[in-house]
Amino acid sequence: MIVIIAKEDDNHAVAVKRVLESSYDEEVFIFDTSTFPTSARLSGNFGEEGITFSLADGRYRDIELQSTKSFWWRRPQGVFVDPAIADSQVRHFTLNECISAVYGILRSCDSLWVNNINNDDRADYKPYQLKTAIEVGFDVPDTLITNDPEKALAFWHRHDRKVVYKAFNQRGIIWCPTRLLKEEDLGVIQNVRHAPVIFQSLVPGNRDIRVTVIGEKIFATEFIIQDERIIDYRVEMRRENCKRHVLPDHMLEKLNRFMCTLELEYGGIDFRLTPDGRYVFFEINTAGEFMYLQELTGQPIDEAMAHHLSRAKRVNIRPAR
Repeated sequence: MIVIIAKEDDNHAVAVKRVLESSYDEEVFIFDTSTFPTSARLSGNFGEEGITFSLADGRYRDIELQSTKSFWWRRPQGVFVDPAIADSQVRHFTLNECISAVYGILRSCDSLWVNNINNDDRADYKPYQLKTAIEVGFDVPDTLITNDPEKALAFWHRHDRKVVYKAFNQRGIIWCPTRLLKEEDLGVIQNVRHAPVIFQSLVPGNRDIRVTVIGEKIFATEFIIQDERIIDYRVEMRRENCKRHVLPDHMLEKLNRFMCTLELEYGGIDFRLTPDGRYVFFEINTAGEFMYLQELTGQPIDEAMAHHLSRAKRVNIRPAR
């Protein structure tokens, strides 16, 4: 059994499940954590007969988690507390109990994880990403993370008003593309006191590179930015301005060190390729989308993910030395 933790209709989960079943003859279960505890049933036994974990879905199909071949921590959903529990303190208690149980049992499963839950959580923090990127030798933009309006304004002036800003998280609730900080934005610059913002010096260039790493496989996709006013390639993704990209050897070596240091099996990494040939690191998304890259370029990325899950062999479990 291979378990993919995502919504049942997640297009990435569905695509990889299809490849696993048709090409590898694997049994696959998509576990939507929002069905716990209302319909899904989870049990853990610790005793004289050993340690066992079982999961039953809404159709009460039992899955022995401790013998699961591999897990893909694709897009976990929040657990669902019964609306009938009206008392706010009881709801809070119930929520924490559910999270402690489901996360505790999943973290106790020793199979291949793509990605390990703890490593995935740590690598999701943008400051830690930037620190690690610098340590492995990537170029990074001059970056300021602050909720101090005066420091943000000083940073803007120091970089001749060529500064972009972006959010820490993209969870689908409010999608905020990376944008240029313009003079008209200064009227609301005081609002950063409510929540920190990431400010970065504008990196010159009209080619953005998305690198998808799955185990030992690396896929690079190039987006040509034809409009200089477009800062984020996701705003104008089209087939005609997208193609496969060949990375130089020195980038492959740094990518390996980066993934090993973060102890990740999978990640979508964004770079800007400058006119003088430098790859400038922006960020890594540990649950990044890749089906749009496959559709635009024909790269077999779902096949690579299926192969890695079926092979169930860890490749990046220790920091590079």
